Amino acid sequence: MANKSMYLGQSSEHKILSMLLAEEREVYLPTVDDHGVDALVLTKSVNPDASRIYQELQIKSLTEGGLFAAISCPNPRPNYWFVFYVKQHDTLWLINSMDFVKIASCVTKPGSKNLGKYSLSLATKRSIRKATASFIVTDFSKLP
Repeated sequence: MANKSMYLGQSSEHKILSMLLAEEREVYLPTVDDHGVDALVLTKSVNPDASRIYQELQIKSLTEGGLFAAISCPNPRPNYWFVFYVKQHDTLWLINSMDFVKIASCVTKPGSKNLGKYSLSLATKRSIRKATASFIVTDFSKLP
């Protein structure tokens, strides 16, 4: 039997990677996704002599709703980004990991299997949450 969430995850990753490539970004894919990084994107170069660094992207997707739960973010940093996609709303959110840990809820209950993981509600089945609307993007121009 087909795993629908796997298909959604893969198709969402391909959608986002296609968008990045259409913006003429240099995109690299790790062979193994064991560090929460789905893609590496080289910063756009304004000056050819300027040093460029990799932006690390973690891509998360849902079919409907908008509650992303049990997300690890052990080392928030300026070059680590979350891209969230909700198919029902056909909407993308781009959130830097440092902002993510500020606006998401962290599980602090001792003994919980999700201890130290985060949850973030970006939308409901009916609408997008106004509190997170500022992170909505239609392209990746906010990405360095």
